[in-house]
Amino acid sequence: MRSTPFSPTRSQVWTATRVAAQSMPPRILIVDDYIDSADALAAFLDNAGFETRVAYNGCDALKIANEWRPDGIVLDIAMPGLSGLAVARTLRETASTARVPLLAYTAYEADDDYEALRAGGFDGVCAKPTDPLMVVNILTTLLGPAALKRARTLHS
Repeated sequence: MRSTPFSPTRSQVWTATRVAAQSMPPRILIVDDYIDSADALAAFLDNAGFETRVAYNGCDALKIANEWRPDGIVLDIAMPGLSGLAVARTLRETASTARVPLLAYTAYEADDDYEALRAGGFDGVCAKPTDPLMVVNILTTLLGPAALKRARTLHS
């Protein structure tokens, strides 16, 4: 007998994420120089049960990451000033943020070099534009251990 792969529906993913986040909402930092995009994703993630903060440039992202200690970071790549790759490298070199999952949220085309992003310290890549539920799905996968570790630390 062959088993069919499980492919959750939108409502199953949505519900699972909200249940997992109820007791200790994972903290997500969203970094994007396009303000409308950053704010819209933050609103969606807030509604999905995450606690979010937004930074509109790389310098602010580094400051917020070091002060607020997010469980995960959604990071645009092409930003003026400090690029997402430069932010990722700095986060990986800083002890307090070295293990925070990083999701590249980028408008790169499909033929761009995603290996460079992985080598730059990213744990996942999500191409813009996308269904924000895909971002929730990826974050839920990336954050499993980080969110549990944070919950244990805060309740100890």
